[in-house]
Amino acid sequence: MNQYCFLNGKILPLAEAKVGIEDIGLLRGYGIYDGIASFNGKPFRFSDHWNRFLSGVHILSLNVPITEEKAERVIEEILLKNGFSKRANVRMILTGGKTLNGIEYDFEHPTFYILAEKWEPLSQDFYEKGVRLITYEHMRELPKYKTVNYIRAVNLQNWRKEEKALEILYTYGGEVLECATSNIFIVKNKTLITPDENILKGITRKVVLELALNKYKIEERPVEEEELKTADEVFITSSFKDIVPIVRINDFEVANGQVGLVTKKLMEEFAKVVNIG
Repeated sequence: MNQYCFLNGKILPLAEAKVGIEDIGLLRGYGIYDGIASFNGKPFRFSDHWNRFLSGVHILSLNVPITEEKAERVIEEILLKNGFSKRANVRMILTGGKTLNGIEYDFEHPTFYILAEKWEPLSQDFYEKGVRLITYEHMRELPKYKTVNYIRAVNLQNWRKEEKALEILYTYGGEVLECATSNIFIVKNKTLITPDENILKGITRKVVLELALNKYKIEERPVEEEELKTADEVFITSSFKDIVPIVRINDFEVANGQVGLVTKKLMEEFAKVVNIG
């Protein structure tokens, strides 16, 4: 079965889609990216994703060659043509297009494409029994924005697998930031605490904060590394992973290695929002 994507104004078979070798996204890593979950043939919280995408576009002074409404329609069409009627992963990428003079680009001729791929679920055990994180001292360049620069995250994947961890948790100067592809929450005395600076504010993170409103106290603030060891619960959020409980970080157990009640409740509520489970 042919898979389809959208590239520079056209839906075409993925095998036929080509980006030039002089593209500044390849030669200089200059571009913006977003990852979107789709449920039942529609992108989830697309306006939130689009607005976040635009914030990165503006900081890099790129030109978006498509409207929000058209992009959403294109995604739905790609999902339909690919047969992704239930759940899929969608990726939007925008670069400056062909490189000029080795380090510049033509604002009027960007490269924009959308991909859709089959969603591969994590093991159900991960959600029922929890998983492990490992920490690494790092803060992403332009951390508020989702750029195509994932050099450190990619470079650390073999180490992550060797350590049997689901994610790498970035810390910097004694503060907890974010995971390589997720946000992090800790729960203490039924208060949800999550970092608010030098991170990418994920859409699943936003939904969790909405679900917790008026049910739990919420603190968006700097989080010290030492707070991880005294947390009652820890979980991560991601468009492609949803909410995943954390029961071990490096070599210490979180709350005796048990998945917490607040985490379980939020997982149930999130499943209702997206009609899964």
